[in-house]
Amino acid sequence: MMNIRRFLKKIIFYSYTSFVIFMYTRPVPIERQLEKASNLDLDKIFHFLTFFLLGVIAQLNNNKKNEYTYAVTLALIISLFIEFTHFIIPYRDFEILDGVFNIIGCITGIAIIYYYRIKT
Repeated sequence: MMNIRRFLKKIIFYSYTSFVIFMYTRPVPIERQLEKASNLDLDKIFHFLTFFLLGVIAQLNNNKKNEYTYAVTLALIISLFIEFTHFIIPYRDFEILDGVFNIIGCITGIAIIYYYRIKT
């Protein structure tokens, strides 16, 4: 039964990770870029929330002793990778603040689950 739970956690993590990579690395037409310019603050909040959820899911893949840091490391690497790929993807712009919000969201999600587990 435990193996099935662990398998489902991994499926959820990899599915969400694939979704995030797809959504953040696909080319966006110019019209969408112009819409984005008016909602600059909302964009940073979406970056934070997306990677917060990625951090939470990654930390839930670890056991309570944090022996499996693969998912956590992968989540942090993905948050950096996505922002650096914006250099080469058409209609995407590299923004340092987006990368910062990616990392902060990911680390916050990881830390909240970690501290919750310590308390219980």
